[in-house]
Amino acid sequence: MARLPETQAAHLPPNLQSVYGKAAGLGSGLAATYKALFNLPEAAQTVAGLDQWISEQSGLDEWVRLTVALTVVHERGNATLWESFEPLARQAGVNEAVIDGIAAGTAPRRLLPKDGIWVQFALEVLRNEVRDSTWAAVTHLVGDAGAISLALATTYYEMVARLNSAFALDSA
Repeated sequence: MARLPETQAAHLPPNLQSVYGKAAGLGSGLAATYKALFNLPEAAQTVAGLDQWISEQSGLDEWVRLTVALTVVHERGNATLWESFEPLARQAGVNEAVIDGIAAGTAPRRLLPKDGIWVQFALEVLRNEVRDSTWAAVTHLVGDAGAISLALATTYYEMVARLNSAFALDSA
């Protein structure tokens, strides 16, 4: 059972209702997280701003961002977030082999390098062991700014997974 009540948009100040609507909307994959997080509106607004930046301004292709999100939530064992992100990943064009490999815990093995690098990078960030060779491969593909965006996305999705756990939202 969730530890926090779901925040209702009508209970928020008018200037936060649109932020709430976007962050807690069904297409975000994070509706339950933000409905809980908006119990502290100022913090939720800040976190939602980071989500919006990662989703819209980071320069990451949507399929790459969602590959990272799936990698993180699988690694953190969060079935609820997996169920939210998996259909979004499919819609964004994440390869079925990538989704299956992440779900099975075998990725990045047996994936094409163009798919596996995003999984590998996210796993290394989560395990505090980013190798120079992985960093070089990522920066070769997306540059320094892209590598920063990937690191931010990885740690953002890890924060969300940990928030879901703290709020008792992590069981399906």
